Amino acid sequence: MAWLLAGVLSLGLMGCGGEKKSESAAAAKEELPQVKVKVLKKEPRQIWLEYSSKAEAYESATVVSRVKGEIQEQTFKPGQRVHKGQVLFHIDKSDYLADYNKALAQLEKDRATLQLAEADVQRYLPLVAEQLAPRQKLEQLETARKEMEATIRADKVLMEDAKLKLSYCDVKAPIDGEIGQEFVKPGNQVSPGTKLASIIESRALQVHLYPSTREMAAIQHYKAKPMPDVEVYPRDEPSIRDKGQVEYIASRADETTGTVTVRAKVDNARKTILPGSFVTVRLIIDDRMPVVSISPDWVFQDQQGEFLYVVDANNTLRKEHFVSLFSNAETVILPEKLAGKRALVQPAGSLMEGSRVQPVVVSGDESAGE
Repeated sequence: MAWLLAGVLSLGLMGCGGEKKSESAAAAKEELPQVKVKVLKKEPRQIWLEYSSKAEAYESATVVSRVKGEIQEQTFKPGQRVHKGQVLFHIDKSDYLADYNKALAQLEKDRATLQLAEADVQRYLPLVAEQLAPRQKLEQLETARKEMEATIRADKVLMEDAKLKLSYCDVKAPIDGEIGQEFVKPGNQVSPGTKLASIIESRALQVHLYPSTREMAAIQHYKAKPMPDVEVYPRDEPSIRDKGQVEYIASRADETTGTVTVRAKVDNARKTILPGSFVTVRLIIDDRMPVVSISPDWVFQDQQGEFLYVVDANNTLRKEHFVSLFSNAETVILPEKLAGKRALVQPAGSLMEGSRVQPVVVSGDESAGE
């Protein structure tokens, strides 16, 4: 009986000890801090870079006078849209009309003289052939005819010049666009080169970007097409956007600044952006590129470079260093070898490498930084 009682007591004590040990392990597990993690995987992302720029009219022109004279009439109102070839100013053309008529009259007179010279040559040709007139006389007549032909060519040049100057008295718009305030009002004298007005075509804009050589390497590596698309918006109004496309990329970097000049043309048919405005330009490298990525809020830095906190199979925090070729305000592209890792997507706080944690997997949207 004594031995039996001892065995029962022993089993009871072992049972109590096992329960206490299980409760202790559960309590220890509950005390581990819960952390949010995201399982890294390839997902389609819009890859872009943003730059500050100044919007400029894609096309502009200054209207100038090409002749001297008095402005008699202005045919437009400042701010209105004008079209290429539309007459904007009338300059007094009386002197130029007189010069044109004079040149035309001289041309007609010399043409008549040429006809007489041609008739003399034709009359003498058979006479010389029959030896009834000296060849020397025929040669003189032919020389006179050639001289008149040269005179007529000179007359035509003078007449065309007079005609051109006469046409310049009607000052026309060189491009389509909105015309500004006139610089010279009717009644004033102008000379060749006098600025009369300016025209800006604001339905299309151009912006210049200056990516660094490192950014240019990322653009060339990831871009979906040779000339990427762009979106442009006023600095304080990201909801108002105009679309466009890169149309020029410099073939070499600026040695002084280490940047590459890029120019894009932007459709501004709604005229939401005025030329001269400071804007933000989003250069869209690829609209839906499958990449392993994470928000830059969860990328940390130490002496070895950039790293993520990842939770290993033992639920322990580890540093995962990496090198990224591309990042922007929303995305850091990670090496594909990190796919499948559980990355910390919350502030580390007091946590450090080696900390034991309870990982809670969240979706991509929940992992975005605030």
